[in-house]
Amino acid sequence: MGERITFRRNESLRCVNPRWRGNPNVNGKFFNRQHRWRPGMGSVLKWRLSPNPQRKEKRAVKWNPKVNYLRSLDSVTGNSLVWLGHNSFFLQLGGKRFMIDPVYGSIPFVKRRSEFPANPDIFRNIDYLLLSHDHFDHLDKPSIELLVRGNPRMKLFCGLGTGELVKGWFPDLAAIEAGWYEQYADEGVTLTFLPAQHWSKRGVGDGGLRLWGAFMIQADGITIYNSGDTGYAAHFRELPELFPHIDYCMIGIGAYKPRWFMKPNHISPYDALTASEEMGARLTIPMHYGTFDLSDEPLFDPPHVFAAEAKKRGVPVIIPELGEVVKLRRLR
Repeated sequence: MGERITFRRNESLRCVNPRWRGNPNVNGKFFNRQHRWRPGMGSVLKWRLSPNPQRKEKRAVKWNPKVNYLRSLDSVTGNSLVWLGHNSFFLQLGGKRFMIDPVYGSIPFVKRRSEFPANPDIFRNIDYLLLSHDHFDHLDKPSIELLVRGNPRMKLFCGLGTGELVKGWFPDLAAIEAGWYEQYADEGVTLTFLPAQHWSKRGVGDGGLRLWGAFMIQADGITIYNSGDTGYAAHFRELPELFPHIDYCMIGIGAYKPRWFMKPNHISPYDALTASEEMGARLTIPMHYGTFDLSDEPLFDPPHVFAAEAKKRGVPVIIPELGEVVKLRRLR
């Protein structure tokens, strides 16, 4: 198993897992270490034609989340986090500004169901753009175009192959492509690209050409994990050995039903809490819900299930409202 390198590697990258032998790759395509099944057209048709037990509930109950409209970044002081819907976050940490998987509006064939809680033009002086993988609900070209236009010094940090795609659109964007367990450090910020249980595909014939993953973001003594898009797998249990103190776990909880179809690629609210416990995170923040209708469960289902299960287990969590500014600190 060897790496597929399609982009000039950054010499400052280093591998943080001494036992890691390279990214799983066969015939130029990446694959998962577990659950290598990928849904084919037959599975998709089976899912679409199967009865949904929550179909009436989805139609009857309107999803109307509270929105705290962010008119400027002046109110975002110090180390802070703002959930912008789905997997999109604005993060301010260690004097640097990050945008994670920014998607401002609807995506091809899927309408946005919650308001974007800010004017996109306010996101200026962004230092790093983090992209977990190439799916349209995480990598949105129009949103990135606005960011690049307003932030000429911004750097992209992403998985192998994704930087090549984005630089094809924006050649002047500085891009750092990383494999799993590769780490980049600069000016007090440390970014690590980590395994996720997912897949990649953006067009016809490009499945598996770009590496998907998760992030560990460290600055100012604070460590934040962002799961990207992922199913539940063994990679969560590996984290404490490399990162013995994780303050915040940002993890997906939505697009998880039906389990027979979604389990390999999207983690459930229950397994998200298990994963957070396994990595020893001090506080868990849910994401990947309430924005795009991608599965059988209603949009309001994941946060309700997550909150109830967290209370039952006694796991500390915070469920941010859209546009809410969450202050960050090192947690004991």
